[in-house]
Amino acid sequence: MQEIMKVVVYFQAHWAEIAQAIAAIIGAASIIVKLTPGLKDDTVLQKIVAFLGKYIALNVSRADKGGA
Repeated sequence: MQEIMKVVVYFQAHWAEIAQAIAAIIGAASIIVKLTPGLKDDTVLQKIVAFLGKYIALNVSRADKGGA
């Protein structure tokens, strides 16, 4: 249990750096995907971004809350 608390404390202390790293990775991946001619990598990146938007993003739209 102590190890889990150490991980939680680490994430709380370094959340800004973690968020920056995630944003940089997604940004770089987006550029690379747009430069390639295939569509398969586009769909993979789209799924990753959708996951991040649904489960990690802090903003919640009205549609997610059941509103219009």
